[in-house]
Amino acid sequence: MVIKLLNIIPPSINHYWLGGGRRRYVSKRGVQFKKALALCAKGKVRLITDQVALSILWETKDRRRRDVDNILKPILDALNGVAYVDDSQVVELFVKKIQSTQDSLEIHIKELP
Repeated sequence: MVIKLLNIIPPSINHYWLGGGRRRYVSKRGVQFKKALALCAKGKVRLITDQVALSILWETKDRRRRDVDNILKPILDALNGVAYVDDSQVVELFVKKIQSTQDSLEIHIKELP
């Protein structure tokens, strides 16, 4: 199963969670990203109940320094209830970031035996 998002980049983990002290919540940008990913996935993926492998290709057109691991949590959370029941099912993860002429995400989801 493959999900391709154009011109939609997840917020970094630094902008995904907001709040202070004991109160933490997903930012407005985080909620918008989750909705956009769920909408793109609709009809392309089915809910997996076994272990999952993800492969993510992140294309970015700007040259800002961004840590590849900062985009993972928003993607994994957004796929909860869409591609798998819970992100604890993800047992394999491959992520690649490249410079490109466009911003995009390509997410390959594979059910493992």
